Amino acid sequence: MINQRTPYAVEVRISHRNELEDELDQAVEGAIREAHNAPGHGVLVTRHDDKTFTVELSHEVPHGTISELVLYP
Repeated sequence: MINQRTPYAVEVRISHRNELEDELDQAVEGAIREAHNAPGHGVLVTRHDDKTFTVELSHEVPHGTISELVLYP
């Protein structure tokens, strides 16, 4: 399940491991499209736990790059 936030932040929640790649790919592709309209922002993918992720534009990530952050052990 993908929930869109604003300005561009998407929460991805999966119920099965086999959903992970497709769901994250869709969210990252959307973020890349949005980043073209938001110079100075890159894409940040945050893993909150094994089933919850956030994909968002971040001014802390260089434009044209994707960075990952893991918040749990």
